[in-house]
Amino acid sequence: MTALAKRIVETPMTPYMDLLKGMTEENKRIVITYIVDTMKEQESAKSNKDVIREKFKNLHLSEDIKQMRGCIKLSDEDMKDERIQYILSFE
Repeated sequence: MTALAKRIVETPMTPYMDLLKGMTEENKRIVITYIVDTMKEQESAKSNKDVIREKFKNLHLSEDIKQMRGCIKLSDEDMKDERIQYILSFE
């Protein structure tokens, strides 16, 4: 057992250690799949703003674009575009 796996005693799973030892390999895989799925759900719970910020974190806006931000008229449909939202909020 790895050192990281031994740290289970530091988690709320400690009371279930004996139960886990007695489980079949198939049941353990089911438990692992559940845990991995909950981790994916937590990742997908990021806000749109965080997702957009991460996606465009290396975007560089030219001075021309920065100046145009206050001079253009956008439709409601344009305003829903995540790239346009990011450009408008770019500091």
